[in-house]
Amino acid sequence: MRIQMVVVGVLLIGGLAGPTWATPQATTLQGVIVSAEVSKDEATGIFTYRYRVSNPAPNDGQIISLRIEISRGPSEAVLSRDGLFNGPRYLRSSSEDAFQRAPMVPVGMSGPEGWISGLGFDAQTPPRGLAAWGGSEAVRILPGQTLEGFQLTSYGLPGIRQIQAEPDVEPPQDLGEWAQLNAFYEQFTFRAKTVGPKAPPQTFVPLEFLNYLITLLHDTRRLGWIKVDGVHQSLLGKLITAKRKLEAGDTPVAKDTLNAFLNEVRAVSCLEFSCPGNKPETSEAYALLYFNGKYLHDRLP
Repeated sequence: MRIQMVVVGVLLIGGLAGPTWATPQATTLQGVIVSAEVSKDEATGIFTYRYRVSNPAPNDGQIISLRIEISRGPSEAVLSRDGLFNGPRYLRSSSEDAFQRAPMVPVGMSGPEGWISGLGFDAQTPPRGLAAWGGSEAVRILPGQTLEGFQLTSYGLPGIRQIQAEPDVEPPQDLGEWAQLNAFYEQFTFRAKTVGPKAPPQTFVPLEFLNYLITLLHDTRRLGWIKVDGVHQSLLGKLITAKRKLEAGDTPVAKDTLNAFLNEVRAVSCLEFSCPGNKPETSEAYALLYFNGKYLHDRLP
């Protein structure tokens, strides 16, 4: 029987194999679909990030762990942990150890029934902070299944983050060193981009943040979260106009233009995993563009 455990430091969901290993090897996970939706409690300033994960039927691997990067860069603000609560099966002790070892955005965590959750970090220099969920023999995402309930809360703004999904595979008995084990698991891992909490800059410079918002717009189109080029160009035109007005010192018109940008984003976006009609922006695009645009708009004098 495979007993799931969390390895402190990388939060890689691994296991303790029995005396023999005869389980058929899974192939690399492919085509995993991770959907994200984000909402904000205006009273507390806390964002809630919800994730839905679908494992395509052609895969022979069963998803048993998920990891989202939540690193905090040296020029990013240190955010509060107040009001961020964790659900059942949260690994409090090892998570606190990881939080002290790697700069990361504070989050509260909860998961689907039966899944453990916790914080970790990887072996990179500097280490990347991770939020992770792990299943067991009884709870995992089988091929053809979709599972919701993976959730983070944070004061961090929506940013583009890497997410990894790993199948349930047993390493050969002769792998003992961490580097060998890591290389073994890496070959089966699925990687994608999603939306996750990111700390805002420590020093807010309006023009720099607007340039960042323009970069987010381009990245959102590249990732397919904006599905129609005309929408991308329309939103870009508004941001370029706002930038020119800021450069000219015309802040009131810049704010008006940003407000028009926010109205358009809301009008053309899905706010949740799915929505009626065929809107050209996904919930990921909405989270990135609306909340970062609102952050900029509200901080202009």
